[in-house]
Amino acid sequence: MMSMLSKKQVVERTGLSAVTIWRRIQVGDFPQPRQLTPNRIGWPDSEIEEWENSRPVGQCDVPENLKKDTAVKNNG
Repeated sequence: MMSMLSKKQVVERTGLSAVTIWRRIQVGDFPQPRQLTPNRIGWPDSEIEEWENSRPVGQCDVPENLKKDTAVKNNG
């Protein structure tokens, strides 16, 4: 049987905010949640563990797909 994690559990486990998780899902850098009921989503524990294990050790740069376009802001 697959163990499922709630959004709250994923936030606590990863240390990411719910908004950051949503943003990373949108750019393909976080596992997609499953619709458990009409009002509830969850993630398989194994997919979150796999994502955690894929993270680099130590400090890393922000992925290009998550960077904001700061060139416009700096010139304005």
